[in-house]
Amino acid sequence: MVTSFRHKDQYRAFFTTDEAIGEYMASLLELKATDTLLEPAAGDGHLIAAARRNQPELDVTAYEIHPQYCDNLAAKFPESGNTRILSKDTILCAELDLRESFGPKFTKIIANPPYGGWQELDRRTDLKKRFPGFYVRETYTLFLLRCLRLLEDGGKLVFIIPATFLYLNLHAAIRELILKEYTLESVDTFNSSLFPGIAFGYADLCIVCITAKRCGHSHQVRFRHVSDAVFFQDSESIGKDSSYMSQALFLKSDGYQISPPRSSSVIESSGVGVLPMSDIANCVTGFYSGNDKRFLRRSFSNHKRSEDYEAVDDQFIERNPANLANALDGIDGEKCFIPILKGGGYNFVKPSLWFMEWSKTAVAHYKSDKKARFQNSSYYFKRGIGFPMVTSSRPTAALLENSLFDQSVVGIFPKAEVSLEFLLAYCNSNLFWSELKSINPSANNSCKYILRTPVFLPDKEEQIIIESKTKELIHILNQQGEGADLLAKEIASFFDRKIK
Repeated sequence: MVTSFRHKDQYRAFFTTDEAIGEYMASLLELKATDTLLEPAAGDGHLIAAARRNQPELDVTAYEIHPQYCDNLAAKFPESGNTRILSKDTILCAELDLRESFGPKFTKIIANPPYGGWQELDRRTDLKKRFPGFYVRETYTLFLLRCLRLLEDGGKLVFIIPATFLYLNLHAAIRELILKEYTLESVDTFNSSLFPGIAFGYADLCIVCITAKRCGHSHQVRFRHVSDAVFFQDSESIGKDSSYMSQALFLKSDGYQISPPRSSSVIESSGVGVLPMSDIANCVTGFYSGNDKRFLRRSFSNHKRSEDYEAVDDQFIERNPANLANALDGIDGEKCFIPILKGGGYNFVKPSLWFMEWSKTAVAHYKSDKKARFQNSSYYFKRGIGFPMVTSSRPTAALLENSLFDQSVVGIFPKAEVSLEFLLAYCNSNLFWSELKSINPSANNSCKYILRTPVFLPDKEEQIIIESKTKELIHILNQQGEGADLLAKEIASFFDRKIK
């Protein structure tokens, strides 16, 4: 079951109650009667039970910090010569510190550790000393680090953790450690909603199997995406549904990302020109006032999540700040509010819904206040593309023109290689979206991921057609004319037909 907790919860227990997952994880360990097994976050004991079904006489040590769960475990697994239930903090346990240094270590470790547990500030200080260079604000990676250190040479570890571990830059250090010092045997990914017992805020989970030895140069990591629970029960499906990729290649990837092999990139298979976005455009993060409640205003037509902000009359809005002399120093007079693009939700053109005070006094504040972000100011009021930093379902790129862009928006500014209108069309396409999500499946669309996205470049004639139709679409949308939907679909078809 999933347990509901308040914010800043230190436990964050999401129990793995699905039998198929437990049995599968135990099978990956290849348990023997002589093994010593550690369960560092035992929860309700589901994984212990799965291991015991595999090896009834297995020597098990289980840690559980939550007092109630620990009592339940003691009742479920009466202590005997081959079972120990300990009500202790796995990460800071002195007994485990001794085991790290002097042994004996564990030959097998299995866990569904807590995800996103709250770390008090004084605890973080201690954790930074214990795990220098590693991200210590995420509990599951702390458990993984601790358990890697407790694993006997040649021993095996199986964890179920969020799939964001595979690619988020926050976890680059631990991925580097695993890729250099251990053998990553396999990665099984699946949607968390597949199993009611573990469904929660993360879209995808993964089961990783790691052996405590350096891998050979030719070692291939097995990958599989599981779309149905039955595949965890069917051993034959592993062979036919898996693909393989060299572990050595991940050491060469940006941020040591562990990316499953792609069956065939829609761009790579299209037979057309391709350049990374970094060659096509500059991508930068936008502006923040430091106090939006004070400086930000909404339009009178903007009612979505804007009740806490004052509306600004049109007579006080400067809609062409790019034409002003020394615009980056602010505006004299009452007409001192300028458009700012915030968030997404619109394709190609987003109406002006928000306005930022741009008086000389306000700009001086933005430049000096520690909370404000007067960053990448050379791109303010330039023509470009605004792409929301966070979105999970579809691309929503909008034209930037005579506008600021908020820090929640990535500003994309094309170089001479392509026109702005062509790139705007591409950034609204399913082709761009599929490539971006293959690099980073999370909802985070930060500059570093967009810059790595490949850009499909048709021949010049087709680029000119797309550019022309995009200009026409922008004009229709600005004039609130008819035919925008049909024209947008026609533009999309130039890219959609490249997707196999």
